Amino acid sequence: MPRRCLLVVLLSGSFACGCREEGAGPAAAAATADILTMVVEEAAWTPTLTLDGTLDPVASVQLGFDVPGRMDSLVVHRGSVVRKGEVLASLDDSMPRAQMAQAQSGVAAAEAQVAAGEASWARAQQLRVAGGMSDQQYKDAEAGILAGRAGVDQARAALVLARTHLANHTLRAPISGTITNGPDNVGMMIGAGTPIFLLEDLSALQLRGSVSEADGWVAEGMTATLTSGAPGSTGSAQGVVSRVIPALDPSTRRLPVEVRLDGAPAGFLAHGYARATIAATAPVTVLAVPRAAIVARPDFSVVRWREGAYERVAIEVLTDEGERSLVRGPLAAGDAVVLYPPAGLGGGE
Repeated sequence: MPRRCLLVVLLSGSFACGCREEGAGPAAAAATADILTMVVEEAAWTPTLTLDGTLDPVASVQLGFDVPGRMDSLVVHRGSVVRKGEVLASLDDSMPRAQMAQAQSGVAAAEAQVAAGEASWARAQQLRVAGGMSDQQYKDAEAGILAGRAGVDQARAALVLARTHLANHTLRAPISGTITNGPDNVGMMIGAGTPIFLLEDLSALQLRGSVSEADGWVAEGMTATLTSGAPGSTGSAQGVVSRVIPALDPSTRRLPVEVRLDGAPAGFLAHGYARATIAATAPVTVLAVPRAAIVARPDFSVVRWREGAYERVAIEVLTDEGERSLVRGPLAAGDAVVLYPPAGLGGGE
């Protein structure tokens, strides 16, 4: 019976032939064509990846008053640098000041009433011991002093409420930063909860992005090289991977990564576009296949010859090195992949 051979080319340059008998069955019929294959090998690759995104301030907060009113004092303006706790603006507080004064008077009156009641209570205790007060009169006196003390607590709570209401008429910075948006003048009516100022911490910028699950080698503390997306900008700066969220985003199945840039060098502005490049600190093991084996439509794939059949396998091309490409995918070292695979071989178009 005549014999036909399948030629297998190794990446190292050696060749291997596998021969079979003609008519060995339909599973091996595809191997009778003169198709060249090459064996997949392992390779070392030091990966790099890029994150494209917007440089956001490390902290950003919109500020407004918790109460409505007319703004009658504006301490800061756009571009002002403020410290945490610094006053930014205030509302007309004539009414809450009057309410606080009233609450203070209420506390004083309640405390005076309790003081008088304490004296009466002391006399009631003496009279009861001497037999000059009935049990009912003693209970009424005791209830009176307890009510007086409760009145003091209530008056003090009202004072705290009035003081809080007054404090809500003054807006203070919750963080240190720069006022990047705000009003120009006083006199406007402000609604409760309406954003008035945008306060941002520009001392550092951060770029948020995501990487594929296969790029789990990215770790906090790694150095990242950032380039600005500003037109004509050629500068770069060194940042650091500040956060790697140890969970995939449910919608994208990608790993969230954040890069921090301290000091905001020249050419890097908040809310501007930038690119961060991160390089691994050690090589990883990937697979090397000949570029002639890669099919680029509709996605990257190769045709593998295994167990007497051809099958198309989707891959991810990492980089090209001369006549070979480094890839990732469901291949293994030693697999035979077809060179210049004909259309339709292995189930492809």
